[in-house]
Amino acid sequence: MKNRHDVADIITQSVQETVAFGQRLGESARGGECMALEGMLGTGKTQLVRGISLGAQVADIGLVNSPSYVLLNIYLAMPDNPRSKTVYHLDAYRVQNSEAFNAVGFSELLEQDGIIAIEWASRVADLLPEDYLLVRGEVLDHETRRWHLMAHGPKSQALLNAVMKTQ
Repeated sequence: MKNRHDVADIITQSVQETVAFGQRLGESARGGECMALEGMLGTGKTQLVRGISLGAQVADIGLVNSPSYVLLNIYLAMPDNPRSKTVYHLDAYRVQNSEAFNAVGFSELLEQDGIIAIEWASRVADLLPEDYLLVRGEVLDHETRRWHLMAHGPKSQALLNAVMKTQ
């Protein structure tokens, strides 16, 4: 694990560890954060979002799957749980351009108090808010992943700091 003020690297050695890392992200998020997820196919971005959703205590974790064909999945907060947060899971892999991505209401999602997780975020980089946490996954071997985190703004910096404290 390497950690500076705005950058950290985390290694996971199984799907379960990737989900657990995502869970720490979801638990540490306060709401209103945007996470830009990057990495080649098979890196584990969707498993990471599964963990984020676990940590956010969404109402139905069984709904978490890749939104590649629908662009947006919404995992609702539990209404009677004040610690539960809605997760907006987007996937820009198949979008033609930023306008098509924004057509699902992306700019409106940024005004919500949930957690936004965008797979293939670099494809819509011009739409990202000024403050976001970049989470770039790298396949090291069949099971092992390196997750490089970089904060872009004070809200993402606070999230990165909180996640690293739970490390």
